[in-house]
Amino acid sequence: MTDYRYVGRSTGSDHGYGKVTGQIRYCSDMQSVDMLFLKYKQSTVAHGMIRSINTEKAWLPGVKAVYTYENTPDKWFDRGRVSAYELQWSQNQEKLFDREVRFYGERVAAVVAEDKETAEKACRLIEVEYDELPKLLTMEETMKDGAPSLHVNGHGNVYPAKGEPYCQEYGSYDEAEGELTFTNESHISRMTHMCMETQAARAKYDRGTGRLTVWTGTQTAYGVRSTVADLLGLSYNRVRVIKTVMGGSFGVKQEMVLEPLVAYAAYDLKADVICHFTREEQVTGTLLRHNFDTRTESKVDRDGTVRGVKIHMDLDAGAYQTISPSYLRTAGGKLGKTYNIPAIKFTGYSICTTTPVNGSFRSWGSSEEAIALEPHWDMVADELGMDPVDFRLKNIREPYQTDVMHGASICNTHFREVLTEGRKRFDWDRRRAECAEKNAAGGRYRYGTGVALCSHTTSFYPYMVELASVSMKLQDDGSLIVNVPVHDHGCGTTVAMRKIACEILELDPDRVTVLECDTENMPYDYGCYASRTTYVFGLAVKKCAEELLRQIKENAAALFGCLPNTVQYENGVCYVEPDPSKRASLKEIWEYTIFTLSRDLNVTVSNNAGENPGTPAAHFVQVRVDTFNGHVRVEHCLSVHDIGKAINPDMVKGQIESGVQQGMGWALCEEIKIDPASGKTLITNFKNYEIANAWDMPEVDVLLIEDPEPTGPFGAKGIGEVATAPVAPAIVGAVNHALGTRLTHFPLTPPIILDALAGKEAGR
Repeated sequence: MTDYRYVGRSTGSDHGYGKVTGQIRYCSDMQSVDMLFLKYKQSTVAHGMIRSINTEKAWLPGVKAVYTYENTPDKWFDRGRVSAYELQWSQNQEKLFDREVRFYGERVAAVVAEDKETAEKACRLIEVEYDELPKLLTMEETMKDGAPSLHVNGHGNVYPAKGEPYCQEYGSYDEAEGELTFTNESHISRMTHMCMETQAARAKYDRGTGRLTVWTGTQTAYGVRSTVADLLGLSYNRVRVIKTVMGGSFGVKQEMVLEPLVAYAAYDLKADVICHFTREEQVTGTLLRHNFDTRTESKVDRDGTVRGVKIHMDLDAGAYQTISPSYLRTAGGKLGKTYNIPAIKFTGYSICTTTPVNGSFRSWGSSEEAIALEPHWDMVADELGMDPVDFRLKNIREPYQTDVMHGASICNTHFREVLTEGRKRFDWDRRRAECAEKNAAGGRYRYGTGVALCSHTTSFYPYMVELASVSMKLQDDGSLIVNVPVHDHGCGTTVAMRKIACEILELDPDRVTVLECDTENMPYDYGCYASRTTYVFGLAVKKCAEELLRQIKENAAALFGCLPNTVQYENGVCYVEPDPSKRASLKEIWEYTIFTLSRDLNVTVSNNAGENPGTPAAHFVQVRVDTFNGHVRVEHCLSVHDIGKAINPDMVKGQIESGVQQGMGWALCEEIKIDPASGKTLITNFKNYEIANAWDMPEVDVLLIEDPEPTGPFGAKGIGEVATAPVAPAIVGAVNHALGTRLTHFPLTPPIILDALAGKEAGR
């Protein structure tokens, strides 16, 4: 494998020092002498119509505005829209404030004041009376005949509609012939993202220019701009959105929760307005991960050959559809990436309930597909008497096969290697045999191993044209500014961009600055999701650096009075191949280009990524289950990833290890509960929301399969989301192996495990 100067070598994050020392400025840290503070009041009913709202007592000294449905625009928008192009598919079910309340905790009023304390106190003094309406706290209640309508536009309560569900199909499942048929169901509860930085947004109206600037830790600056501008009736050139340093997202900052309201207040008051959520507001007022139910059916021959799969999924959208219909479609579309399945049928509904909004969460569709399918394959393998790894190996896709759901190649993708190399590294056969021996000996603990396999995307292709544009400008002293409209979540994607640029231009990384998205001076971008950043933008950065280098050599040739093909370049210096004494630094070439050739070394390149390589991941785990209290201890985890080429290996491993931690929470403990009587969110902070903590973490072994992807920058593919997707199914599979059960409830909390053990004992 090629040995590069910067690519493939580990370096830290751009923001690491600033975060550790507390010097970095997040959106919530911003200050100005005339800044105003916004606080909003949340509803105390799950579904109702506001009978009256009295704001008279809220007008304390220092209060600048009080907003309700009575004095704000009666205009619909969609918090999940990421571009103006998507307007045709937007749900547009939400307003800044609405008289109808659709979940407990929805905003019903807001106060803007000179300080936070006054805004908070004024909010408490607003008096709201409701006429309560029937609550729809479960999907079953919404689907009943006669259920009240929550929405008059978009997809209404149910997408596509009651009756025929949404359907994606390849081949004919009904006509598929398999010797055996298997069926099971699975459920996952709603969860919260719990990123360390809670939501914050700032907006400032410039009275001199009539322009509005929004600062926010978002995944889609251009999406924020189009949504805010359309809501306010402004042309896009009058709204600037600057992506600030972000303390994690996992999807929650893909959707616009605070930005429309803060922007409206700033525009209305011609002022500088900021809002920063508390942890409780973050959980109850932003969005959660979907809870969903699936029913999986497969037709399989006795030798383990899969002939067809049928999955039905009911997805709880919460109070507004937003991105949920797209999420449902994406989950179905992932079924063609991993396994050779001759016939696939996916159906489902996206269903609104009077509960907090559910939306974007890390590994869009891939984890849902894995949760529905991987425990099912464990059951099938068990029924057939096959080893779970052997069963998967029999049905996996090979490199350059076609993703049948989209008709696109999976490219240089290695499912076989992640399973076979993982099996050897994990010592699967030995561990499995030792678990059986320990369990046969009896005692308090049971031991098991599990495996799960999945893939994810690296671009939007072929869903939509996959555009990425990058510009580079050589500076007076030969240093470089790179404008890349990326949205770094805190995981170091800007470092990857710098490494790619430095590899081409042979510059010291300290002489290269990579800027993040700013709609005023950056090329257009959809946003940061689909694990597209390294693959799509990395390739654009590489091509832009190559074009800049070509122009540098061309201008150096003019300086030397020679042909461009005789100019060589090394470590920021150009020289003539026959006569190395003719040399010029980048500084000298810049000066000659400006003052003699009268042009600038400023290059912009747009790249269309016309592929979507798969990113195979196989996770192997070993668990210990305490039969006395139902507690599960994950003792060992091996994460095997076909990464193509790791641009920054330590950051890649960090992503994978964080994915393991997050996946453990999905499997064993993370769950947001809703009060069945009131609809109130019962878990709202770190004190009572169970996550996998540092002491819960097992030994995590990471194995990277690095066979470069020809279409990627230096062979690289994505890693951010696929790192999480197989973890929870692998853990659940290991618990089932330990206990001899077939549990498919996520999370597997101790009460669920104890109930299962009690049921087995009663059956025995």
